[in-house]
Amino acid sequence: MPDHNQPAPAIHPHLRNLLVRELRIDPDLLVPASTLDAIGLDSLAVVELSVLLTEQFETPVTEDRITGLRTLENLNRFFTSTSQKG
Repeated sequence: MPDHNQPAPAIHPHLRNLLVRELRIDPDLLVPASTLDAIGLDSLAVVELSVLLTEQFETPVTEDRITGLRTLENLNRFFTSTSQKG
């Protein structure tokens, strides 16, 4: 069960870089509680992020997987856990 008293993890610098430089997301929007919609990840941006993450991890990261994460905090946790596996 998640500990809601724990602070949200900081956005991984490499993920932040992908979002800001590659997808042109405003860095001020990159707070863990933000939804992917709120930071501007429309369907085209999700496809682009899917391609970037697939290249990064050399394993498929589907658009459905990204969309299912729903928040930047969840995307960050996914990114962090996946990057630690490789």
